[in-house]
Amino acid sequence: MIYIDTNIFIYLFEGHNLYGEKVVESLEAYKLQNKQLVTSAITVTEFLTGTIKSKLMTLHQLSDLSILPLDENIAEQAAILQRENNIKIGDSIHLATALQAKAESFYTNDKQLSKIVAKYIPITSI
Repeated sequence: MIYIDTNIFIYLFEGHNLYGEKVVESLEAYKLQNKQLVTSAITVTEFLTGTIKSKLMTLHQLSDLSILPLDENIAEQAAILQRENNIKIGDSIHLATALQAKAESFYTNDKQLSKIVAKYIPITSI
């Protein structure tokens, strides 16, 4: 199971010049390996805020993707992670969701977040 951070979706669906094709290649490789892709419900908010032309239906184009809800366990773990690592609440929710899902890897291009996540889960970056 691979956790996908919001920036990966933005690169993919906004056709980022530098990273868009690399994301496509990575996602295709995950598909060939039969890896399940997961992300947090907070990704919906961040994605729709951070893109120009995308809608919620855009994320649903990825048939391998499960959007995991934010529940009390994730919220509690996110608060602890935020307090212990001094990270933004959104980032702590992403990390807590990945931990709760027992993700084997966290796919992001956020260098600051990667430093924290790497303490808990292996990182895949562009």
